[in-house]
Amino acid sequence: MNKFQFKSWRFIICLISISSFSTFSNAKTVHLLIVDSYSKPLIKALIKIDQLKLSKTSDQFGIVKFDLDSGQYLLDIEAGKNEHFHHYIDIDDQSNYPPNSPLVISKIEEPEHKIIIHANPLEHTSLDMATPVAIISGEELVSKRASTLGEILQLEPGLSFSSFGPAVARPVIRGLSAGRVMVTNNQMRVQDASTTSSDHDVGIEPLLLQQIEVVKGPASLLYGSGAIGGVINTVDNKIHTVPIDSLTGGVEFRFGDSATNEKASVFTLNSGYDNWTWHIDGFANETGNIKIPVSAESIAQLNEDGEDTSEFNRESVLSNSYSDTSGGSFGSSYILEDGYAGLSVSFIKKQYGLPGHTEHSEEDELEEIEENVFIDMEQTTIHLQTQFDLSILGLESIFIGVSDTDYHHSEIENGAVGTQFENKANEFKSYIKHEPYLNWNGVAGIQYTSRDFSAIGEEAFIPKSTTNSKALFWLEEKHFDSIKWELGLRFEQQDITLDSGVKRSENGVNYSVGSVYTIKKHNKLALNFSHNVRFPSVEEYFSFGPHLASSTFEIGNPNLTKEYSNNLDFSYRFEEAFGKDKSFSGEINLFYNQFTDYIFAQSVAIDDECVLSIENSNGLEIEQPVEDELNLICYKQKDANYYGAEFKLTSSLAKFNKHQLDLEVFADYLVAKLDSGENLPRIPANKIGFNLIYNYGDFSTDLVWSKNKAQNNVGENELSTPAFDLVNLEFAYRLSNRSSDWYLFLKGKNLLNEEIRDHASFIKDLAPRTKRNWTLGFRYNF
Repeated sequence: MNKFQFKSWRFIICLISISSFSTFSNAKTVHLLIVDSYSKPLIKALIKIDQLKLSKTSDQFGIVKFDLDSGQYLLDIEAGKNEHFHHYIDIDDQSNYPPNSPLVISKIEEPEHKIIIHANPLEHTSLDMATPVAIISGEELVSKRASTLGEILQLEPGLSFSSFGPAVARPVIRGLSAGRVMVTNNQMRVQDASTTSSDHDVGIEPLLLQQIEVVKGPASLLYGSGAIGGVINTVDNKIHTVPIDSLTGGVEFRFGDSATNEKASVFTLNSGYDNWTWHIDGFANETGNIKIPVSAESIAQLNEDGEDTSEFNRESVLSNSYSDTSGGSFGSSYILEDGYAGLSVSFIKKQYGLPGHTEHSEEDELEEIEENVFIDMEQTTIHLQTQFDLSILGLESIFIGVSDTDYHHSEIENGAVGTQFENKANEFKSYIKHEPYLNWNGVAGIQYTSRDFSAIGEEAFIPKSTTNSKALFWLEEKHFDSIKWELGLRFEQQDITLDSGVKRSENGVNYSVGSVYTIKKHNKLALNFSHNVRFPSVEEYFSFGPHLASSTFEIGNPNLTKEYSNNLDFSYRFEEAFGKDKSFSGEINLFYNQFTDYIFAQSVAIDDECVLSIENSNGLEIEQPVEDELNLICYKQKDANYYGAEFKLTSSLAKFNKHQLDLEVFADYLVAKLDSGENLPRIPANKIGFNLIYNYGDFSTDLVWSKNKAQNNVGENELSTPAFDLVNLEFAYRLSNRSSDWYLFLKGKNLLNEEIRDHASFIKDLAPRTKRNWTLGFRYNF
């Protein structure tokens, strides 16, 4: 090498060194304070900046520091399942965040679409999902907490519930319910008996939940062929995923007025030592027979029966609408260097009345309780879960979940046990996430569920059976510049075996193709197509007999075949769509579901073709008095179409000093018809409404109005349901510091004292919702 070349190389190396030093010298030391939804420091939270391949853990004060150049960075913050969210920070030459004045990063300030969804193993926010997702957590969940899952979700666009009195409110997604809407707890199925009959409640205690995720539309790829309507994943902290060094917990008490006589209490405790953590909780919730603004029977029902309607507008008591619930759970986990392993045991005991059998005035409320029908339910669930990194053979991590459920309830009629339901079920689910390969990210997994179900007693209408389901699933995604593509596939087989030896075996393939197109930051278009196969259930196949608890005679159809659906979802999600003031965010969803051989339960007459065909094939006969006393329900199968739209817009109307005014507007629209043009039964009416939130320092007011239109597009043998206006109001005062959080609230519901009937309910003409009522309560967290 000549002298000139040597000097040239030395000069280049010198320039590179100066450049590198210059770049490094521009980096700023930024201190971040990570806090939770209650403004308490998150200790040992994991903060990742994927674009720089950096990850650090917050200290004992919730502080973490990074050396960052000017620019925008996406923080992935995880402190357990309930505090996992994304946050953008901007660093410029003027940024100055020393240890005594750190930049505060709080989940409470994050919009819904930045919170990580646990229902998807690829850890997306709702903004990045190909299918629409609604998330309720933090302050919003505290405000909306209620005694049933359906009541919490009722005001979300596209959601409603099917009630059987105030103690039962099963969620309905886009008009689909029961077996088509799967409820999970920390990704594992809730295996109760709520899908077998309209009077059976969901085995989840809402007062203990930390987050609720609603996947709208088909979610069968990850959860099973039944989840055509969607999945509701409930999240709690029974199994911790990160270390806990201190004692944390909380208590809540609620007291209702004379309209409900509600008395509720709940407590939670969490702590740990070294790598071990533990959790314990308990709850109790009691309500009396509710007061209603009108008579129990609707005007339409009274006219149908030729009854006197002169006393219709008189306030009364809904007979047999009381409930008494208690339970608790214990969980423990061991925190691994790169994951966790945990166990939890939960117990629920619930006794609740079933309205629609008798009615009386307020004065004789206590005289007929023993003559009514009620359910006495118990459920014990054991969960085992582990997740840890693999980092071998191109594999990134593995999740393993095992659950075992022992559920039983007795239906007590006139003081004697009429029918006993028992459901022993277990599930094994595991998936592996692989490292990026040719820029593809994804998971592959297996799922196995087993269910031994029986109804015992003179009125048992479902035969003893065992249902086994086995599945393989695969989900992949890849980014192409501003477009992300998703591909999914699931193979599943279901086997039903009756005690009599009758067996039904079916298999099917589900697949989906979806994409998310980024128009600009926080503005995205999503499109998803899926093909789904749903297998008939034991109840749909083989039910036959009276079910007095629900006042029905149920007739299954052994000739049912697999149900197919082609589903299309389109979404536009936006924030900052109208400028940099971040005053607007929202979502617009359009969907279309085309069903082939759609299975549905319809109220029929005794001479209906469905009834006659089942009688002939089984050699059975239904006598005329049955039709006079009970509602005949027969399972039919025809081609059908569901289509509709959902809209949600959130805007910050004003913000100055300590005052802040926010507005949320929502609406949904749904049409559900058979190919022949007939209306499907029990389809919820369309709604439109708003949520106005005012904050002044520690004080807040939340006003909700929802206009539910009349449902006149009724199915065969169905009565119309009148429109109603639901107005709720909440006053709250919150006092927080770094070690504790006090929350005092007063909630008013149905303030216009409207007659409210849920069209999706089998007894909507016999049991309206509660009259105007108030609840006072407080919550303390430490």
